[in-house]
Amino acid sequence: MELIKFITTVSVLTTGAKLYVPTRYKNFYKFWWNEELSALKEAAVSSNQLWKAAGKPRQGSIFDKRQLCKARYRKSLRDAQKLNTVS
Repeated sequence: MELIKFITTVSVLTTGAKLYVPTRYKNFYKFWWNEELSALKEAAVSSNQLWKAAGKPRQGSIFDKRQLCKARYRKSLRDAQKLNTVS
């Protein structure tokens, strides 16, 4: 009798969890992500690595390129997310 109650309880809890508990975070799937964002991210990461390898200068062409790549990537990211919420 106790085993049947246990199995029933576990079954009810498992079914409820499958129906009502999300298995992924709300923004897990970034369906607004595209190839342009991938290229911009890659450019931002590589310019950041170059900047670090150069000793993290606070001025000059390496610093300017890092800032430009980072700004382009962030702006495109915001635009893609806004376009998704507006549509």
